[in-house]
Amino acid sequence: DNISMGSAVFEIGSILGAKGSTKAKRMQNGKGTLYARVEQAKSCGTLKLKMSGVKLANLDGFFNKSDPFYEFSKKENGLRGTEWNVVHRSSYIKDNLNPNWEMDNIDLGLLCLGNLDERVVLTIFDHEGDGKHELMGEIETSVNGLIAAKRTGKGFTLKRKGKNMGTIVVLTAEVCDGEGEDDLPPTKAMSNVRITPTAPPLPQPPIATGRSVGRPAFTDYVRGGCEINLCVAIDFTGSNGDPRKPGTLHYIHPDGQLNDYEKAIKSVGSVLTKYDQDQKFPVVGFGAKYGGVVRHCFQCGPQEEVDGVNGILAAYRQT
Repeated sequence: DNISMGSAVFEIGSILGAKGSTKAKRMQNGKGTLYARVEQAKSCGTLKLKMSGVKLANLDGFFNKSDPFYEFSKKENGLRGTEWNVVHRSSYIKDNLNPNWEMDNIDLGLLCLGNLDERVVLTIFDHEGDGKHELMGEIETSVNGLIAAKRTGKGFTLKRKGKNMGTIVVLTAEVCDGEGEDDLPPTKAMSNVRITPTAPPLPQPPIATGRSVGRPAFTDYVRGGCEINLCVAIDFTGSNGDPRKPGTLHYIHPDGQLNDYEKAIKSVGSVLTKYDQDQKFPVVGFGAKYGGVVRHCFQCGPQEEVDGVNGILAAYRQT
């Protein structure tokens, strides 16, 4: 049976609000740290890929042979700035310097966000049982580079510290849209059926062949470095009723029950505060009358900025 090494709980909002949409947490009941990264899911199809190695350098001495496997890494903006992260790993082939890896179907959204010219690093390792896999060599290419290598039949020369470590040959490299036969549009699924038209055919929209560019989503702004600063403004106008009377919107319950304003602050604030990196929030009020003067904007609580949702609630109650 598998043995649990530990766990950690992440909130999606707090990850998106962190630098590089990446957050780290120490594992509970275990040793080590888990890193979580959030990206918007994009349907970009898959890369159908099959590769082999030719005369790879042996790193296991005279009596054994290396057990090669490969990894793909892409460049991302993470917790430590720009970094190369592994997005796909193949199975390893034991004792073989001319490995013929199995066919892989790789998600293009994960590999290159659908950009077929995006740089990726292909790294070959010698598998070790203790997890300290030994580098055999690497190359830099792209999905289009893999497709071109299959078309021309020219292999990639594997390099490590400038030394030739063998050749990687691309046997299959095809971009698929991921649609199965059951998912095909009617015009494709019924392409072998002849129907006599009773009216002139409608013009068909052009089929997009490149990467679609739509309107930026919320996650695109956050991942692009947009910082959200939450400011809270509370309505103290007379329409809320006398705050000293039970049942009015600003009435503070002596038993700790939340009034309507506190419920709104807690509900909305618990979502929005996740995207604010410094967790410092100004809280102001408007429409209150004290000292014989109607105040159109005034500070709530003794501090200009408060910490978290609990700080917002405390500033509200102290006003």
